[in-house]
Amino acid sequence: MLMGSPDGPGDSGGGTNRPPAVVLVKSASVRAVQEVADAFSEGCRVHVQQIYLGEGPSEQARARELTRSARVLVAVGQPAIELMVGSRAQIVYALAPDPPPGIIGTNNGASPHQVFRSLLLLRPRTKRIVAISSERGSQRMAQARAAVRSLGIELFELSAENPGTAIRELRKLFVPVQEEPDGALASATDALWLGADPQLIDTHVLQFALQMQIQRQVPVVAATRQQVSFGALLAVDWPLEAVGRHLAWQVNQLLDDPLHVDQVSRNVPGGNPESVVNAHAAQRLGIPLEPLRHAPHWKVIER
Repeated sequence: MLMGSPDGPGDSGGGTNRPPAVVLVKSASVRAVQEVADAFSEGCRVHVQQIYLGEGPSEQARARELTRSARVLVAVGQPAIELMVGSRAQIVYALAPDPPPGIIGTNNGASPHQVFRSLLLLRPRTKRIVAISSERGSQRMAQARAAVRSLGIELFELSAENPGTAIRELRKLFVPVQEEPDGALASATDALWLGADPQLIDTHVLQFALQMQIQRQVPVVAATRQQVSFGALLAVDWPLEAVGRHLAWQVNQLLDDPLHVDQVSRNVPGGNPESVVNAHAAQRLGIPLEPLRHAPHWKVIER
């Protein structure tokens, strides 16, 4: 479905027939996308037209037509940013883990160093982390290698081209044939990190990882707090409202001074991210949470 809807504090430029200065294209009608869109619309100083992006060619063509006259296009989600590339308007993204080079925007994921540091605070005995990714995750994997070196732990990398391959690689690791040597590696695995390549982690991959968390007692370190709410032990990120507010600040600055994009290039909100923990997962894994329940920048989900 493709649908346009006015949203925001109102147009600073006048009449209702004037094309909107800012058009926000949403990849899907899901809670995370909508929370970012709402926070952005509240903070943007001009009228914002929101568009849901359908999957069919005719809907995508219609989306391109509706965005043709905008000064700024805000693409929320990876599919939206990929469709909008090539537009003459200034493009700003949110919740797109692999944006094209040179495009500014805001994501909510913390750096691998911040993620692994929180994991060590939560479970100090962690020595080996397994990470799974495709070529899209090469930059984050490079950051992860540097992070584990500085923290004195190990990183074991699994490569997968798509979600189906990811499940097969994880199954080979965690459910090996008895004669295969992978069983020793699986028993030495202290955590499974899903944040290297967020696009690789669909519902089926997440469900398999959570099954291993229960059956093999291997903590799942997720990419977002939404995955923690589904059962993963830990994620380190910024709240979606903060993403929307930072995105609004970026766009407001671009509307005022479009020639100085470099001044709004920071791709995460300011301040510290939150380490979000699933209390039930921690209990099943024997991880005490009392020391962290009231610690700064820690959030415990009781479900």
